[in-house]
Amino acid sequence: MATGLDEARVEHPSPARRCIRVTPPGPLPFRPPPARDELLSSWIGRLARANHCSAEELCGYLGLGQGRVLERINNLGQVDWARLCSAVQRTQHEIAAMTLPDTVHHAVRYLSRHDFQHCPGCAEQTPGLALRHWRFAWSLTCETCGQSLAAKYPAGAVSDRLLARAARGAQVLETAVANNDLRRLRRMDLTLHVVSMLDVCRSASVISANERERLIALTAVDVGMTRPLLGAAIILRGNERAVRGLRRAFPQHGRVFERIRALTHYLDQRLPGRWETEHPTGQKTNGTSRPSASESALQAARQAISELGSEADRQALLARADAIWKRSSGIEH
Repeated sequence: MATGLDEARVEHPSPARRCIRVTPPGPLPFRPPPARDELLSSWIGRLARANHCSAEELCGYLGLGQGRVLERINNLGQVDWARLCSAVQRTQHEIAAMTLPDTVHHAVRYLSRHDFQHCPGCAEQTPGLALRHWRFAWSLTCETCGQSLAAKYPAGAVSDRLLARAARGAQVLETAVANNDLRRLRRMDLTLHVVSMLDVCRSASVISANERERLIALTAVDVGMTRPLLGAAIILRGNERAVRGLRRAFPQHGRVFERIRALTHYLDQRLPGRWETEHPTGQKTNGTSRPSASESALQAARQAISELGSEADRQALLARADAIWKRSSGIEH
């Protein structure tokens, strides 16, 4: 290679001693400093380009092995730190700080193994740059420049309401991880499983590369933490098939589903005449006798939560949703 990355020098002090001492390689000729919060794999890639070699060749020279560059702190156990630190002229602490944490013991997958989002401004200024916080589910803006992060598959036009709810969900998730709140993380995981089973989106993942799916998942986290039963009742209202599917998937939560069912009946009382006006008695929907969920009632409930806030009193939320639904349906009070 043009850099002259040579093999480690082997010295033989004396034939009588018959010992071999391996001298760490010299520093790399070109060593661009790492950016603030830069990911180790990103910096290794930039080092390789600066020294006119491939990342695989550089990893071999640094003693990191061949293939994918190490990124997680738990993958650095077998690293030859003397060789690595000598070559890049950085301390072990500085290099370890560029890796990602171990998330094996957490219920929610909040850390992506791939670059599912990036900052257009920072990436344009420094080609090949990837920062650590871009990999976290709760990161919606770049901590370096403040610009909104761009998803790998952007959604196009997104409502301000969805963005606001997703931002609250991201904050709740970050707080739970920072406090190692395993109980809340398990509850979030259950919420995302429910959303996946309801076919609200193809992937209820907070690290989805699809922007809309990720925003919906983060919003579900917010609803699941603030008004879990009311949110589930709104989604499941009139959808007995989904309720049965959830019962089979989560048999240990029977009492919770009974509470949700009771709340859905209460919603029916607060929003009277929905099924009769939209699905007359005996009329079949999509070839079956099971009515589908009312889109107008669902929109009314969502608007009520948006107007009054998720922390509002349940009676006030239901009354407001009732008024919105009647007005949109042309029903006199």
